[in-house]
Amino acid sequence: MDPPNVRDDEVVIDNHGVMLGNDDDDVVLEPTVGNNDDGVSEPMSGNDDDGVSEPTPGNDDDGVSEPTPGNDDDGVSEPTPGMFFKTEKELIYYYKQYGRQAGFGIMTQRSKREDDGSVRYVTLGCARGGKARKRITNISKPRPTTKTDCKARINAVLADGVLRITTVCNAHNHGLSPQKARFFRCNRAIDDSVKRQLDINDKAGIGMAKSFNALVVEAGGFEKLPFIEKDARNYIDKARHLRLGKGGADALRGYFERMQYKNDGFYSSMDLDDDGLISSENTETFVWLFDTWLKCMDGRAPKAIITDQDRAMKNAIAIVFPNTRHRYCLWHIMRKLPEKLGSHTEFKYGLKSALQRCVYDSQTSDEFEKSWEVFINTYNLKENAWLQSLYSERMYWVPVYLKNTFWAGMSTTQRSESMNAFFDGYVHSGTTLKEFVDQFDNALRKKVENEMAADFHSFNCTVPCITHLPVEKKFQAVYTNSKFKEVQSEVMGIIYSHCVVIKTEGAITTYQVNDQRVVEDGIKKSTLQAYFNEDECEAKCMCGLFEMRGIICRHILSIFAARDVQVLPEKYIMERWRKDIKRRYALIRSSYDDLSGKPAASRYSGLIKLCFQVATNACESEDNSLDMTQKLKAMNEIYTKLKPQATVASTHASIDAETGSSKKVLSPRVVRGKGRPPSKRRQPTIEKLQTKNKKASGKRQRKNAPLRTEDVLNPTESVILHDTPEAIVSQLPGTQQSVISQANFACPDPLDD
Repeated sequence: MDPPNVRDDEVVIDNHGVMLGNDDDDVVLEPTVGNNDDGVSEPMSGNDDDGVSEPTPGNDDDGVSEPTPGNDDDGVSEPTPGMFFKTEKELIYYYKQYGRQAGFGIMTQRSKREDDGSVRYVTLGCARGGKARKRITNISKPRPTTKTDCKARINAVLADGVLRITTVCNAHNHGLSPQKARFFRCNRAIDDSVKRQLDINDKAGIGMAKSFNALVVEAGGFEKLPFIEKDARNYIDKARHLRLGKGGADALRGYFERMQYKNDGFYSSMDLDDDGLISSENTETFVWLFDTWLKCMDGRAPKAIITDQDRAMKNAIAIVFPNTRHRYCLWHIMRKLPEKLGSHTEFKYGLKSALQRCVYDSQTSDEFEKSWEVFINTYNLKENAWLQSLYSERMYWVPVYLKNTFWAGMSTTQRSESMNAFFDGYVHSGTTLKEFVDQFDNALRKKVENEMAADFHSFNCTVPCITHLPVEKKFQAVYTNSKFKEVQSEVMGIIYSHCVVIKTEGAITTYQVNDQRVVEDGIKKSTLQAYFNEDECEAKCMCGLFEMRGIICRHILSIFAARDVQVLPEKYIMERWRKDIKRRYALIRSSYDDLSGKPAASRYSGLIKLCFQVATNACESEDNSLDMTQKLKAMNEIYTKLKPQATVASTHASIDAETGSSKKVLSPRVVRGKGRPPSKRRQPTIEKLQTKNKKASGKRQRKNAPLRTEDVLNPTESVILHDTPEAIVSQLPGTQQSVISQANFACPDPLDD
C-alpha cells in the first residue's frame, strides 16, 4: 500500500467541538459503541493540530520522560483491553508512542469531562479516522485529504481512579510507515530552548531557512529534529503576532512611545483617517508630513531637498519649505533617456552623448542655454514634450544651476547614495509595519556600530600623505580617513591641472585652469575659470566642487600651490568631516537596549552562559559528564513541577501596557508608490530569497506596490526623498561609512569636546 500522506486537514478538537485544520473538509466521526454523543465534549488540544494534548519533551508534570525521536529500541506493546493508566497524559503518551512505532498518527476523537475538567472517558484513534465531507466549489480541482474513515482506536473509561482501556481496534485501512512517523503532527513539537533561539534569530534578521539549517546541523540531521521547517515558520509567525500585536499601526505607535521614553529628543506623530494611517500621496498628505517634521525640528527647515519629479511633493515643499532649495533626482531623469528618446534614429549615434555633455559639462548657465539650443536644433527635437517640460524646470535638475547650494556630494536619490542602504538586509518591499518595528532597531544598532568602527579606524590608523604639501598634511590631521581619501584624490589631480593667470584687478586674480580627467572612453580635457583673493587668501572655482560636496577641488589646490599658500584657511575645513568631533546620534538608545522589561529573557541568557561554562568543563571527563547529566535531570524534574502555566492573556496585557492607549489604530492601505518601479530597482539579497520562496509556494502574490519606509535625519542641511518621502538627509558631521548618516527624528547637533 501507499504510505499515508501528511496534509493539513487533520482534526483539531477542543472543549467546544470538532474544529477543522487547514482543509475545507468536514470530518464526521463514527460514534463508539456504548458512547453517546450527548453531552460529549472534546479535550483542549493545545498547540497540537491533531487535537492531541501532548507534553513538551522533558516537561511532563507527571514525571514521564519522553524518549528521543527515533530511539524506540525498547518497543511498545499493542494496546489491549484491561490496560490502565493513572492520568490522561500517560494514556495519550503511550498511544502516541505506539502509533509512532507502528507508523500512524493519533488524535483525540471524543471525550467526556466532569465540571472540574477531569475526564470520564476518552477515545483515541488513528489520525486518518473519520469521513471527509467536501465543501469545495470547483469539483474539477478537489483538495487532497488524509481521511480514510480508519476505525483503529481505543476507548478508556475512568474507574477506581484510573483510566482503563475497555475496547481496542488495531486494524487500519491504509498503509503504515514507521520511517515517516516523525512527520505526523502528534509527533512534532518545538521545545522552549529552540523557540528562544528562533526568536533571537528572527529579531536579528536571520532568515528562517538559515535558522532551521543551523538546527539541523546541530541535531545531526533532519531525522533527529522533532519538528519540521513548517513548524518553525508557524511558530515565528505566531510569535511576531503576540510580540507586536494584531495591528501593524498599533505596533508602530507602541515603538514610538517606547523610543520617546528612552530618548528625550525623540519625536513622533501619527495622523489617522477613517481607514487608519494616512497612506495617500497627494499634496495635502505631504504638507502634513513636512509640517510634522518641521515641528519635530523646532521649526528649522532643511537647506536643500532632493526628490523625484513628483508634482504633489513639489507643491508641498513650496508651501512648507519656501526657502529650501529643491532639486530633482538627476539619476532618475537621465535613466529615462532610452524610454523617451530611444526611438530616435540618432539616439545611439550622438544624441545621447550630446545631451549628456550639455548637462554635465556646462560650467555656466549661459553655456548650458547655448548647448541646449544647439542640441535641440541638431536633432530636430523642438516638438518633444518631455524635453520641453525638462527645460521649463531646468532650475530643479541641471547641475550648473545648483552649484551654489551644498548637497553633501549628492545629486540623486538612487540607492547607492540614499538612505535605502541603511535598511539593506533588514527590510524589503514585503516588510510589514510590525516587522519594521523590530528590524529598524536592528538597522539602527548596526549603523551606530559601523560608525563606531569607522571612528576607531580613523583614530587608530593614518593614511600616509602622497605629497609634501602642507595643505595635504593639514587634511590628514583633522579629517576622517574616508574623507581624507577624497581630498587625496583631488591632491593627486594637481599634476593634471595647469593654472594660467588671465588678469589681476586689485587683490583679485583670475585664473584659467586647464584640466584633464580619466573617463571611460579616454582622457577628458576641460577649461574653466577660478578666482583668488589675496587679501582673504580665498579661492573660488567655477566647478563648484567645494560648494556642492564640501571637498576642496584640484583647481583651487593648484592655485594654492602656485601662490605658495602654506596655511590652509579654516573655511576649507568642514566640521562635518572632522574626526575629532562627537556624534550624538551614536548615543540614541534602541527600544530594546536592556532586558529590564523581560526579566525571564535576562535570566535565561544568564543561565545559558553558565550552562555553557559548566558543560565545557564537564565534557572532558566521562564521570563528570554523567554526574552533570544526572544532576541536571534531577533539577529539571523539580523545576518542571514548579513551572507555572503560561497564558496568552499575559502577552496581550503587556502589549496594551506598552502602547498606553485604547484608541484603535488601523494599518494603512497599501498604495502604489511613485518613482522607480519595484521591478526595476536593485533588490537586496534577503528580498531576492523571499521572492524566490514565494514563487515556489505559489500561494502568495503581492498585488500592490511596497509600502515605503521613511528615513529621517538632522534637518539643518539637506533632505532626500525617494518615491514617497523616503529619506531626509542632513548635514550631519563627519559620517564615516557614507557621506550621509541615518538616525531617527532626534538627531542632535554634535557635542563639543
